[in-house]
Amino acid sequence: MLRMHVAEKIVSKVFGRNLQSHAAGLVVVMHCEAERGAGPRPTLALVQREMGRARTLAAFFGLLRLAGYVTREPVPGDARSAWLVPAPPLYDGLRQWLSHHARCGEILGLAEPGLAERLRGDDAFLRLYLGHARELFARTRQATAGNGAWAWLDRFDCGDRIGLVLLGAHHRAATGEPGDRVWFDLHAREVAARLGLSHSHVRNVINRSEAEGLLVQDRSRGRVALTPRLLAESEAWFRSFWGWVAETGRMAEADEAARRG
Repeated sequence: MLRMHVAEKIVSKVFGRNLQSHAAGLVVVMHCEAERGAGPRPTLALVQREMGRARTLAAFFGLLRLAGYVTREPVPGDARSAWLVPAPPLYDGLRQWLSHHARCGEILGLAEPGLAERLRGDDAFLRLYLGHARELFARTRQATAGNGAWAWLDRFDCGDRIGLVLLGAHHRAATGEPGDRVWFDLHAREVAARLGLSHSHVRNVINRSEAEGLLVQDRSRGRVALTPRLLAESEAWFRSFWGWVAETGRMAEADEAARRG
């Protein structure tokens, strides 16, 4: 999963906070709901009302417009409001993100084979899927506002990316018996360079993760080991999330079949 974040450092800067990525996702979900007649088209006011962060989101959507991720379309008869319209780069980003997670769900037997390919290659199905993703969106927001280890990491800028670096390094180094403490080298400057972050930010997340009980550090050797809590709770999060991705796919496919039949 980390490869798609490392390759898009600018995307990480724009969508590095979960509030921002969730708000952008909500715009697409609302737009696709409206396409299938299941809700209103998104405006800044509607998104602000649901997300509850008016000033922060106004500035963020201004940035999205400058970056070409959304456009505005006037609302007839309402000169003070405008619809937020997802642009192709936002769809492309969601396509990559969702298809990748769907593939993970397929590997674990949580999603039906072929879901990832349909999300990747079928534009109409992608939009139908997103039009059914309201519950996926709501569950993700609720989970990332909770007390789990992954939710705690996700509250930092690009905290999920840093968490993926840690998990990847752990599993590459895990050659002993299950339950053994697995040490691996961690060079914060390299992590920062890979993700387009500052060294001080990465070090802050690592140090605070240790205080939170998610990892331990051997500073004299530059090593880190993840705790059982981080390993168990991150796995639980991903299994839940991949299950929701799969469930949304089944809803979209059922709607597609009903429309055909």
